[in-house]
Amino acid sequence: MTTIDRRSNISYKEFIEKYQKTGTPVILENATEAWGENKIFTPEFFRKNFGDRTTTFGTEKYTISEILDLTEKGTLENPAPYPVKFNILDQLPELLTYMTPLHLNLATPNWLKAKVLKNKLSNAMDLHIGGIGNAYEVHKDTYHVHAWLVQLYGEKEVIVFPKEQEDLMYPGKNGLLASRSPVNIMNPDYEKYPKFRDATPIRATIKAGEIFYIPSGIWHTTKAYGQNISTIIDQMNTSNFNAWRNDVYSYKAYHSKPRAVVDYVAASLIGAACKLGDKIGVKIE
Repeated sequence: MTTIDRRSNISYKEFIEKYQKTGTPVILENATEAWGENKIFTPEFFRKNFGDRTTTFGTEKYTISEILDLTEKGTLENPAPYPVKFNILDQLPELLTYMTPLHLNLATPNWLKAKVLKNKLSNAMDLHIGGIGNAYEVHKDTYHVHAWLVQLYGEKEVIVFPKEQEDLMYPGKNGLLASRSPVNIMNPDYEKYPKFRDATPIRATIKAGEIFYIPSGIWHTTKAYGQNISTIIDQMNTSNFNAWRNDVYSYKAYHSKPRAVVDYVAASLIGAACKLGDKIGVKIE
């Protein structure tokens, strides 16, 4: 993998065969057209409909309107705080009415939509509001979910690394740290992390209405060069279930092995039920 495909009007079958089954990232240029008016998610839209909704970042509390003001006025020298997250399922549930069908006719089946997993085991859905100078840490998504990065407004650079370069990311050894890199993508410390010099980042920019599909296990990060708004839809099904279940165990085992065993068994039962549901045509979404 040296470049990222950009696709329009891709069929579900081709997406599964060419990208999900092979673990290959792709930009889906018009996938959000499944939502109808997919270009309505402007700062003005969020100020008008959700401006007073609040969240906490560190020790500070912010409204959506305040974060929009900060990201609009941010500079490289004085960027807005990031990542300030608003949980859509809990804090902005009305937003989901504008995102139907949530699976976009492509992110299906999605076993994370089972009621038993709501807001658990990487089944949250956050609204991200960023601005110039904002960058996320280099990471792979926890629980090895497939991530559908939906750009709602503005532009964002997405940087991914080939799977075989995981060792160059200096991942932690245990628990959630195993999915995080200490390398600062904005200013890499090559003396401290010399192997990162050999990493070959693949860069692409997504615009409003586009989706960057990031398969399970792909290391990646993002950079913002202006105000932008995005969200992420996480997905788990038979294609990444084993990796998801292994993370369920390993993350919990870092703190309590007996509890990890219980969660592993529960995850196995959930997976078996979802797999059976797929076979007999029972929808969980």
